[in-house]
Amino acid sequence: MSGLIHVPSARMLEDGQLVLGAAYIPKPYFQRYERRLNPGLNTYITYGILPFIEVMFRYTHELNTPVNVNTQYFPDRMLGIRARILKEKKYLPALVIGFQDPSSLFGTSDEATNYASSYLVFSKNLNFDFGNFDFTAGYSQDFFDARFKDLEGIFLGVSFTSSFYDDLSILFEHNSKGINTGFKLNLKSKFNLMLGIWDLKKPTFAFNYLF
Repeated sequence: MSGLIHVPSARMLEDGQLVLGAAYIPKPYFQRYERRLNPGLNTYITYGILPFIEVMFRYTHELNTPVNVNTQYFPDRMLGIRARILKEKKYLPALVIGFQDPSSLFGTSDEATNYASSYLVFSKNLNFDFGNFDFTAGYSQDFFDARFKDLEGIFLGVSFTSSFYDDLSILFEHNSKGINTGFKLNLKSKFNLMLGIWDLKKPTFAFNYLF
């Protein structure tokens, strides 16, 4: 979904925009069924259905673990949906409500979920002559008693983009478990690359292409 490094923001894709991408989470911060043995790779497709709705389908791969029907390992499949409740105005932030893996959240799936989450998130731009700060703050509450949760409690983030070079943004976030930082580079308006440090200890990266 639209966001910083790990945390979501209240920014949305425009109506009809489609994003294909992947994101790498290092060991031991990647988790699957309480296992922290390998790094992980998320591959995803996200689509803006309406100006205020985003949907996502994601495969979460545990690396160094071959897909094997006999051992019942297969990449985790997950849907996500977000809706904008408030559009940003001069003195008001944008507000978005989001759900990850709603089939598990609402009890329509018998499978244990790995990455369920329900959250509210605010984002607000502050513009200065030298650049733009985009602040994000949110709260994830376990309303649905999910066994494994991707986000818990309060999360915060900020993105800074200089007015001298607006294709590069510096990212900083606290995902309620640790601090991540990095930068995002936009290439030719379509390809986005993020390079960062997870928990200020391990490298992480993500890339996507906007259609």
